[in-house]
Amino acid sequence: MSEKAKIKAAHNGVLVAGHGNAARAVALSLAAARLPVMIEPQLAEKATDIPDWQSVLALSPAARTMLETLDIWDRLDQASSPIWDMQVFGRPSAVNHTASQTSGHEAGLLSPQLGFRDPHAETTDAPLGHIVSLAALGRALGAALQKQIKTGAINILPAALADYDAAEKTAQLADGTAIAPALLVDSYRQAPAWRRRQAAQNLSYDYHAAALVGQVRATRPHGHMAAQIFLPSGPLALLPLPDTHEMALVWSLPKPRAQALANVDADMLAHELAAASEGRFGTLHPLGPMAVQDLHLSLAQEVSGPGFVVLGDAAHIVHPLAGQGFNLSLRDAAALADTLFEARALGLPLDDAAMLAGYARTRQADAALTGAATHGLALLFRGPLAAIGRLGLGLVERAAQSRPALRAAMTAQANAGVAHDALPRLMRGAHFS
Repeated sequence: MSEKAKIKAAHNGVLVAGHGNAARAVALSLAAARLPVMIEPQLAEKATDIPDWQSVLALSPAARTMLETLDIWDRLDQASSPIWDMQVFGRPSAVNHTASQTSGHEAGLLSPQLGFRDPHAETTDAPLGHIVSLAALGRALGAALQKQIKTGAINILPAALADYDAAEKTAQLADGTAIAPALLVDSYRQAPAWRRRQAAQNLSYDYHAAALVGQVRATRPHGHMAAQIFLPSGPLALLPLPDTHEMALVWSLPKPRAQALANVDADMLAHELAAASEGRFGTLHPLGPMAVQDLHLSLAQEVSGPGFVVLGDAAHIVHPLAGQGFNLSLRDAAALADTLFEARALGLPLDDAAMLAGYARTRQADAALTGAATHGLALLFRGPLAAIGRLGLGLVERAAQSRPALRAAMTAQANAGVAHDALPRLMRGAHFS
């Protein structure tokens, strides 16, 4: 490829590689910053169809603000559901752990040990977060992407990305075309060939567990409260949906049990849910088919390098018990848009090493803190460590009750990560000027 051709191709700007919602979000964020964006053909295709409420996302207030700013929130064709409070439950004893796993009955839920809403607050104007349908969000992101494609703000490559040479900063497409993008942004969950050649691989941990996800109907209204129940076999989350009697289920279980429960009849699953929740939410009955998602932890050791950035699932996969996975991806996208916008304003190339290093430090710290917190919680309530986990919850609750600043700090971290005192533009509702 001639130097002249490379210079010409570099004007094509940022190449966003990936097929999922994180790739759509970063492409839209960069376009909002008026940066030239290229995407793979597959990203412009219709999102995979799944039942609307089978899988959900818990979005922070800052994430909602970002989606509103990008003209995505109003495109949701399913209503969102606010979370006004969240309560955490545990077991008083793990003595019968083995028996409970075998029978499915895990008796003895304690009263809620930790709530996130300040009981002394005078107003409750702002929800802790919002539950949205994963399928609906995919459609909304796709519609916003199509609009930007039609306006020319986002361009579609002639073929998918086949390989990337970090040393030469050259991308090879599946049709044999070679281009030299200003920056490659990779969000692929499964590492492509070029990433596998990098010396630093992701740090990973296999939970040997899976999340059973789906929609359930409760005889008691949920009052827009989310619940997290820490069981010896894994955490069970019940998240409020728009219908006051419907909730999203995210139940972490050993893989064989998760697979088995996904295939039992509705009455049998209702029986297992009753045993796990002890009827605190009334009778829980499944609505529609359940799905199973493998659980593991993955954190990139390097999120930037010569001419590239990795973000979204390429940079971090965390346990879903805190609902922070997609929030992390949105924070990646918003922070990268700020970084590249500022680099261009300073007259720097979009792959300026110092600018990308600053981005990487903040994003890795956020992902590492979130990953460590969710990983610790996922393991702390299992087996003989369960008593320590429950003690820790009680101590945190008492400290939060006596120190409102601690409760506020916990909420701020969940909302906006480590940089909650310096939110990116999109998460403040600001546009690029």
